[in-house]
Amino acid sequence: MEKVIPLISVIIPNYNHSKYLEQRLESVFNQTYTNFEVILLDDCSTDASREILSRFIKNAKVTHCVFNTKNTGNTFKQWAKGIALAKGDFIWIAESDDFAAPTFIERMIQPLIEDEEVVLSYCQSNRVNELGVITGNWKSHTDNLSVDFFQKDFVINGKKFIENFLIYKNVIPNASALLIRKSTFELLGHFEIPDELRYCGDWLLYFKLALFHKVAFVADTLNNFRFHSASIIAKASKNESNVSIKTIEVNLRKQFILFLNQNKSNNHLLIEKRNREIVNHLNYEKVLLYYRGGQKVKSFILALTIPRTFIFNFNFGNRLKVKLKKWLP
Repeated sequence: MEKVIPLISVIIPNYNHSKYLEQRLESVFNQTYTNFEVILLDDCSTDASREILSRFIKNAKVTHCVFNTKNTGNTFKQWAKGIALAKGDFIWIAESDDFAAPTFIERMIQPLIEDEEVVLSYCQSNRVNELGVITGNWKSHTDNLSVDFFQKDFVINGKKFIENFLIYKNVIPNASALLIRKSTFELLGHFEIPDELRYCGDWLLYFKLALFHKVAFVADTLNNFRFHSASIIAKASKNESNVSIKTIEVNLRKQFILFLNQNKSNNHLLIEKRNREIVNHLNYEKVLLYYRGGQKVKSFILALTIPRTFIFNFNFGNRLKVKLKKWLP
């Protein structure tokens, strides 16, 4: 009997990435794993993207090509559209400015096939510049959490993955680096990321996916994450002040807490405790920024929302600490 191999739905959401599109598309169509469909999505690009995508529509692997007439301003709305159209057992969000090794799908699907509890399988990524030149490796992104753990393949309980890594930072810095089990999206219900989390909605998604399942990691570098002036990370750094970036993360972490509270049947006290500590830390950093910026009333009001024990146990530096003690006798 011939072995049936799972269908992969490759979703390629694009906006104004015409200079990178052909490399991305070729890296998808040249995969050694052959059972996949391609869903092309364009969010009303103003460059030559439409012409390039139109040429690839004729490829037999392309099942959908959707051109928006109005830009959504939120890539996660494109993700949701692609997931709704997908017929595959697994989803690959192949961002339009990245590219992959030919063996990417073949390698990434193995942990998902071997263990049905694995819902997310991801690999290490290269850092690549606008010219496609490799400038480094994203392992350095996790070295402050563990130098050794991400040097080898692993499958880990999702709750432990969150407790040890994901609660501190998004240790999956690029969506192009992973495959996701499609049935897990159905368990989560309606997939929607608010506009205010447009820079970090993937982190929220990984948190929800991992909490009740397993996560697999392949240490080989099979994904190329392009960092350039128009990338989401670069836009966030350029467009958002230090205060607003911290505010976005606080709002994200409130979503973590909401999801945990909606799933009280499991004991997530350690995750919730660490998350609240980080929220307090972020808010204190905002107090410091407000205070140094001369917004003393704003810093005082925000300080009132944070537990006093955290203030006095945290080594903030002296002038601010003295002021806070006066405000909170």
